[in-house]
Amino acid sequence: MLSQFRTLATRLRVPARNFSSNAFKSKAVPNRSFAASKSYRLVIRPTAILVGVGGSVYIFDQYAYSSLITRSVRALYVLLWIAYEYGMNLDAYQDLNVLHEKASESLLNLLRVNKGLYIKLGQAIANQGNVFPVAYQKRFSQLYDDAPLDSWDRIDAQLKRNFGPDYESKLFEVIDHEPVASASIAQVHRAVLKESGKTVALKVQHDYIEKQVVVDLWVYKFMSKVYERVFDIPCSSFTSYVADQIVKETDFVHEMGNGDKLKQIIQSDPQLRHVNVYVPHNYPEFTTNQVLVTEWIEGISLIDKDKLLDKGFDLSLIMGQYLNFFGKQIFKYGFVHSDPHPGNLLARFDEHGTQQLVLLDHGLYISLPTKFRLEYCNLWRYLFSFKKQGIEEIARSWGVNSVEFFSTLVQLRPIALDPQDAKLIKDERDVNSLFRDFLSDETKFPLEFLFLTRTMRMIQNLNQSFGSPVNRINLLTQESINALMLEKKVQLREYFELLQIRVTLFFSNMVFLFIRFRQILLGDRYGGKGIGLEDYIEVYMQNTARSLGFDYVEV
Repeated sequence: MLSQFRTLATRLRVPARNFSSNAFKSKAVPNRSFAASKSYRLVIRPTAILVGVGGSVYIFDQYAYSSLITRSVRALYVLLWIAYEYGMNLDAYQDLNVLHEKASESLLNLLRVNKGLYIKLGQAIANQGNVFPVAYQKRFSQLYDDAPLDSWDRIDAQLKRNFGPDYESKLFEVIDHEPVASASIAQVHRAVLKESGKTVALKVQHDYIEKQVVVDLWVYKFMSKVYERVFDIPCSSFTSYVADQIVKETDFVHEMGNGDKLKQIIQSDPQLRHVNVYVPHNYPEFTTNQVLVTEWIEGISLIDKDKLLDKGFDLSLIMGQYLNFFGKQIFKYGFVHSDPHPGNLLARFDEHGTQQLVLLDHGLYISLPTKFRLEYCNLWRYLFSFKKQGIEEIARSWGVNSVEFFSTLVQLRPIALDPQDAKLIKDERDVNSLFRDFLSDETKFPLEFLFLTRTMRMIQNLNQSFGSPVNRINLLTQESINALMLEKKVQLREYFELLQIRVTLFFSNMVFLFIRFRQILLGDRYGGKGIGLEDYIEVYMQNTARSLGFDYVEV
């Protein structure tokens, strides 16, 4: 037994001798512990803190500040990258279209992810047609279908903040929790007022807009200064003006005031009775900076051409009402709805069974100073009568050098360039110089012209999509002449000159009627075959753009 115990003891000591061997005598375990501790202090701990703080900031930013930091960093990264590629890394691209594709895709993704005012910026780019390269034109037209939708929980919370926790039972008989429309700033729900039983449109601002607008516009202004330095193109004064208008657009009390003012103008002008346009009634007692309640209108959006035709609407009459009304806003009243895209216009039959045009969304307006309004009237007069001296005088007073391109911006029709000048402009350096030298003095340039050009482009687009049923240039020129003839300052000589222009307008309209008659005979009354007046103008503008080395695409 003793011998067995000794044998067992001997066996048990073997591992002990192995653990005390040279292979394990070194202080490996303490050293590893020390190394791990040092690594923890130098790398792991700071990384953990960074991840923790970063995650906390992200979550706080996401839920408390509507992703202000995240969106701004994302925007600055993409926009600075685009500025670098175009401004300093252009030589790396053998084919400039490759850069256009990459940059436009990055910018489109940015706008879609950031939503809100960024969508509005993208829609503005899409509306400018051939000003931007083909890659941008193709992609940015998609943004008209990308308006964000908020859940009812978020809309409900926004309404409670504005009207109190029991607003739904106190103010409304019923609210449809499904939105009927949505845009970059707000969405609309159908509701019934409790007190009167009237059906109303309940427009509720997206809850993140109030927090995001200041920071988004700061990014917008900052990047305009960067682009100004990189591309040597003056734009800071323009972006400041645009930013101011956007801030006004997010104030629904301001929007209500615009709508009420236009409604008063319509009611006080006998000339508008035959035009038959309408602005919905507002409910000031239920309106705040973030909620707007207006009369509900049953009508068909001008976006849906097929439905308008099915319901028996006359597209020629619609465009006539549209152009007459906006012509008067621009040339006579100097108070202009600056977002007249088809989604903001409805057609309906009024109580007398007469076709009526309804104008919605009154957030974005511009007021034209009298001096600028009359100069703009005269500009259309000079352009139609080919009075080059008058055009040049107005252009110079506005700080504009390039009279030909200026004329195109005003009337949206082709310019007449000397072939030799066109050949010179084809050179890329001359194109860049052309943009830089368009303005000799940006301080003289009337900033209202920016939104007028945007409005005119929307008018042209709708007329073209309807098959060019009206002579846009003639009708707007006629409105400018009418406005000038109302002014007491028009001298007798000028009066006869304006009468001569009216005669010219008559014969010009004969040419239009011939084109229109041919178009109808060929089965293109409502557009689609590309043989309307606006289509011909578009073709000429495409050819002019291509002759100058610009890209052009139909979207």
